[in-house]
Amino acid sequence: MFDITDEAETYIAKLFEDQDETDLALKVDVEKAGTPVAAVTFNFCYPKDLNNNYEKFSYKGFDVYIDKSNFDYLKESEVQLKTDGASQKLAITAPNAKGEAPGEDASLEEKINYTILAEVNPQLASHGGFVELVEITEKKDVILNFGGGCQGCSSVKVTLKNGVEAQLKSQYPEINSVLDVTDHSNKENAYM
Repeated sequence: MFDITDEAETYIAKLFEDQDETDLALKVDVEKAGTPVAAVTFNFCYPKDLNNNYEKFSYKGFDVYIDKSNFDYLKESEVQLKTDGASQKLAITAPNAKGEAPGEDASLEEKINYTILAEVNPQLASHGGFVELVEITEKKDVILNFGGGCQGCSSVKVTLKNGVEAQLKSQYPEINSVLDVTDHSNKENAYM
């Protein structure tokens, strides 16, 4: 599935020894697989708690469980042990985890979702916010829901019109409008 260097394999096996648990395994997942913000995670797990979609891979001193839906995203991946002074940590190179930008033949929904994840949300993240695509209507109205620091923010209308809508319409001229359906009465995490 993916390669684990000898040094990393030894390091991981030692982590398992230190846990003093006989039933533990390593679960590898890809969060938000196929998107620009995909991240590979490693967690201890009990195999009995995993569903049937996880497949077992055995290494020296431990087993790894990977969800079959993540196989393509983890192809050509490698786990290495990185040393920085006195500290060591695992690093994974997963060239397929983020997927590719949608092609010309992709649906408008796929393209907009990718743009939101790759371009819009990293900008909103500086204020603790994010936006999600709810739907695209037949009239090509893009319906969004804001969260985090954007929910209840007093500047959200400006962010919507001058930021998100302007950006999406410049890339996808077929869009009629961009609308916000967020309940902004909750101002608990609002940025402004």
